[in-house]
Amino acid sequence: MENKKKFNLRTLIPLATAIVALVFIVVGLKDYGFWKNQPTPGFFPIIIAVVLLASSIACFIQVARDKDSPEVKYNRNELMVMLGAAGIILCTFLIGLVPSCLIYILLWLKFVEKAPWKVIIIIEIIMAAIILGVFTAWLQIRFPMGLLGDMIF
Repeated sequence: MENKKKFNLRTLIPLATAIVALVFIVVGLKDYGFWKNQPTPGFFPIIIAVVLLASSIACFIQVARDKDSPEVKYNRNELMVMLGAAGIILCTFLIGLVPSCLIYILLWLKFVEKAPWKVIIIIEIIMAAIILGVFTAWLQIRFPMGLLGDMIF
């Protein structure tokens, strides 16, 4: 009996994320640049995309070598991360990327990590300061505003 490895969800996800990473690298370099005497708006997105590409390739190789698990089964933590990513993508179209990420952090800390409100508020303030201070003010990265943001601004 021949043991052929079929493509399944575990192999398609790393391929899809590798394609997304390549798109971000190309668009970042072409439209925003990487470095001109200082970091340009494409600097961090390109770095993140390169890390995503490397981890996608490593994940694909690991899944391709694993011949013992032909069926796709995800544990609860894997599903939570996938649902969280899908939620951020959906909410980005509605309310924008920054609020989506801050809401995701809040929900994750409260319901998954079961952190106290004091810790959640401190982390949210620090993350908002980093996002708005470093990425928006210093690096001049334009985050998607979403439908709500486009209607307001």
